[in-house]
Amino acid sequence: MLCSHLKPCTYTLAEVKELEKPQNPEFLKTLNRHDLCVIGGGGLYSKFFLPFNAQVIKSIETPIVLYGIGYIRNLGDKDLTNEQIESARLLNTRARLTSVRDEYTSKFLRDLGIRDVHVIGDPAIFLSSEETNQIALDKNKIKIGVNVASHYWTLYPQYLRKTIGEYIKACEFLIKRLDAEVVYLIHHSDEHQVAEAMKKKKMPLKVLDTNPNPYKMKFIYGKLDLVIGMMMHSTVLAFGSGVPIVNVAYDAKNYNFMEFIGQGDKVINVREANSKKISDLAIRTIDDSNDIKAGFKALKDKLWRKQEDFLTKIKELSTEPRILT
Repeated sequence: MLCSHLKPCTYTLAEVKELEKPQNPEFLKTLNRHDLCVIGGGGLYSKFFLPFNAQVIKSIETPIVLYGIGYIRNLGDKDLTNEQIESARLLNTRARLTSVRDEYTSKFLRDLGIRDVHVIGDPAIFLSSEETNQIALDKNKIKIGVNVASHYWTLYPQYLRKTIGEYIKACEFLIKRLDAEVVYLIHHSDEHQVAEAMKKKKMPLKVLDTNPNPYKMKFIYGKLDLVIGMMMHSTVLAFGSGVPIVNVAYDAKNYNFMEFIGQGDKVINVREANSKKISDLAIRTIDDSNDIKAGFKALKDKLWRKQEDFLTKIKELSTEPRILT
């Protein structure tokens, strides 16, 4: 999406973790030969990445663009340390352009004194799709996608096994009540254990893992009638596909992104999640599908205009003359 607005465009990929450790002069020299340094990441402002190496951030001379960043805080987490907060502040004061995926992250930055923050939504909302026949879906059935966060999160030890069990009971109920078809949407390799646990219950479950191709995953999302998800990847792709969502929250980001898309009443705290709450909310959400889809389309159109405005600002920044040192 970014390169399509910056044609002709070539780019060099690097992991965000490179900002956490000291770097040799050659790395920084190579980075500073570029016209822009675009930094993205839904969980950039978190305990998982902060603090960055201050000397590395200060050594980036090419204009820094922060693109669709998110702030995450697992339920049960402690506050960020002063060092982590100051690191986020430094990065933003060094950046020429700052954008975030939701109002929650915008408030986090405003509280740090960062004023010029563009709320543009998560860029993955606008991911394109690529047709796949990896799984076949029944056109005559209600199709429900499910996802459980199985990578590590703070309350994982206490609640993962229980959550899987409640998902299984909720899916069994929805299959029986609605004659629904259930698809497990794998967004992380650790989730294969969840799919296997569900299969052991003799559930008629289809499993989708398109890694490393997210475009095929997006195609299947577009065929679903409902997503019961935990991971932010799942919530973002469902919204981007116009599919109603029930979210089981393990992080403040779940609450805040669902609030951002007008679905704050469709969230269940993982500590309180049970099969009845999940299935009752799923049925209510399906009943409200038409209104939800209309709201999603209107908001997505609005966010696309904000994306385009921000992409235009990036393009203008990339053409500014600068002196290489």
